[in-house]
Amino acid sequence: MTAAADRHPSDADRERAARPVLEALLGAAREGDEEGLAACYDEDVAWLDETGTRRGRTGALARHREIAAGGAEWAEPQQQGARAVLRWSRPAAPGTPGARGAIVVEVRRGGVVFAAAV
Repeated sequence: MTAAADRHPSDADRERAARPVLEALLGAAREGDEEGLAACYDEDVAWLDETGTRRGRTGALARHREIAAGGAEWAEPQQQGARAVLRWSRPAAPGTPGARGAIVVEVRRGGVVFAAAV
């Protein structure tokens, strides 16, 4: 973090600090790198979606794998400070519709501490 010790970090400071985590997360998702993906999620991450709240890295990884199954493609993040929207799409297979959605994340202390699938 580049913020001076006597002030809170700005959105620009938070954005710079979060960007490497977001890039690593998307890189691991694109590569199917389980260890890399796990390293991006905080041990105490909370993940919200239509099924409820999952707590901890194991639950977040399980949900992320569900989304990525079937070859999800990831767009570049839309970021504001420590928060970002990670959009994904899955091409249609013959006889089935494609899918798309997004994960809203917040990065703190070098890891994703909150995620919500939309």
